[in-house]
Amino acid sequence: MSLAAAVLTVGLVGVLLVPAPWTAPTPPPASPPTGVGQPPLTDPAEALLRERLGGLGSLLIGDDPLLQACADPGTAPPALAEPASLAAVTAHTEALRRRELVESPDIQLLPDAEMTARVARSFRGRAEPAQVDLDTRALTGLGAIQPGTDLGSLRVDAFAEQVNGYHLGEQGVIGVRAADDDPDRLRPLERVVLAHELEHALSFQHLGRPSDSRDGDESTDARLASAALVEGSATTTMLHYATAVLTPAQQAVLRGDLRLRAGQGALAGYSPYLLAELQFPYREGLRYTCRRWLAGGWDEVEAGYRDPPASTAAVLFPERHGEQPRRPATLADPGGPWEHARTSSFGAAELEWLLTAPGGEVSASLDQPRQRVSAWDGGELAVWTNGDATAVGLALVDRGGGPALCDTVRQWYAAAFPRASQEQDGTRVRFDGPRQDAVLACPGSQVRLGIAPTATVAATITAP
Repeated sequence: MSLAAAVLTVGLVGVLLVPAPWTAPTPPPASPPTGVGQPPLTDPAEALLRERLGGLGSLLIGDDPLLQACADPGTAPPALAEPASLAAVTAHTEALRRRELVESPDIQLLPDAEMTARVARSFRGRAEPAQVDLDTRALTGLGAIQPGTDLGSLRVDAFAEQVNGYHLGEQGVIGVRAADDDPDRLRPLERVVLAHELEHALSFQHLGRPSDSRDGDESTDARLASAALVEGSATTTMLHYATAVLTPAQQAVLRGDLRLRAGQGALAGYSPYLLAELQFPYREGLRYTCRRWLAGGWDEVEAGYRDPPASTAAVLFPERHGEQPRRPATLADPGGPWEHARTSSFGAAELEWLLTAPGGEVSASLDQPRQRVSAWDGGELAVWTNGDATAVGLALVDRGGGPALCDTVRQWYAAAFPRASQEQDGTRVRFDGPRQDAVLACPGSQVRLGIAPTATVAATITAP
C-alpha cells in the first residue's frame, strides 16, 4: 500500500509535508510569494523550491493558469482584531471554507522534536514488517527503489521529520510544528498550516471521509484517489488563506520561511517514485479539487466526498469521473516453491510514477507520460516469494484510443533496466538481465508482465 493511502486509512488525516527541522528563520526576501496579482515563478530555482516543499509547494503556484485562478477565493473574510491568534485563524478558515466547526479541536503547537516523535510513533506501530518487506520486494523488482533500500525507515523516521501538521479526526486533535507555543503569535507559515488542518477538521465533522461512502473492499488505488480529494480540499483552503488573509508583508515572511525550510533538508534516500507517492495527494489533489471548486464552489468539492473518484485515473483525468476500472485477467501462479504473497491494485498514478523515472532516473523519463497513462483502464500487481527470491507480476488493461500500453510498458522496462537484453520470443518480449529477467505478453487489451529470477518463471506468470 502506498504511504499516502495508508495515511488516510489509519486516520492520520492531513499530514502536511515540508522539509524539517525547524530553526530560527532568516530575514525574508523583499518579494511576496506568487499568487493572484503576482508575476509567475519561472526561475528553475523556484521550480526546485516547489519540488522540495512537498505539500507547502502549492503556495508557490508558478505560471499554472488553473492554480492562479484557483488561488483567488473571491470574497475575502473580514479582518479580525487578532490576525495571528488561534481564534483568528479558525474564524478566517471557517469563513473561507463556508463551514463552521461542530466541535473545536484540541490545537497543539509542538516543538520540532515532539512533532517528529509523535508522527513516528503513530506510523511505527502500524508498519507491519511483513507488509514493508513485500512493498520493498515489489518496488525493487519494478526498479522504483534501489536494492537494499530501507523502506521501513524511510516511511516512518524520514517521513516523520517532514510532517508539518496533522489532524486526528477520531481524537479531535490538530498538531502543528511551531517555533514556540504562544497561541497569539503564530508565524505566517504556522497559520497556513493550521488553516490546512482546520479544513480537515471541518470536512471530517461535516462530511466524514470520502471512503465512508464506498464498499468495504475498496482498493488501494481508490484510497489514494480519496487521499487526493482530502488533501486537495485542505490545500485549496491553505492557498486561499495565504492569498486572501495574509498581508504582503506577511507573505514575504512566509516566503522567507518556505525558502529556509526547503534549503534545510530533503527526503534523503527517497527515490523519485517515493517522492511522487508522497506528493501526489497534494499536487494532483490540488489540481483535482481546484477544477471542482472553479466549476461549482465548495458545494461541488463536497459532492466529491459523497461520490469520490473511483481511481487515481479519475483524479488525473476528471472527465473519467464515474468510470469504474476494469479487472485485469488473473496472472498465473508460478507454482513449485513459489508462494503467493499479495495481489493489490496498481493504478494510473503509480504507472505514471514509473514512466517519469524508469529505474529511478528522471533523465530516462518516457516522452509524454501523462498521455501514455491515459490508456490505463485497470491494473493489479502480484508478488510471490521463494525464500529471499521474489517474483512480481503486473497486469494492466488498455482502454484503447491512445498510445498502446503494451509498447509503453516495453519501453519503460527497457529504460528502467538498460543492462537487460531484449528479444522477441514469439508473441512475447523477453528481457534477460544480470539480476532479474522479465517477459511481456499482450493478448488483446491485456498487458501482462512477469519479473522473476529466471525467464521461465517470468513467462509462467504471463501465461493466460
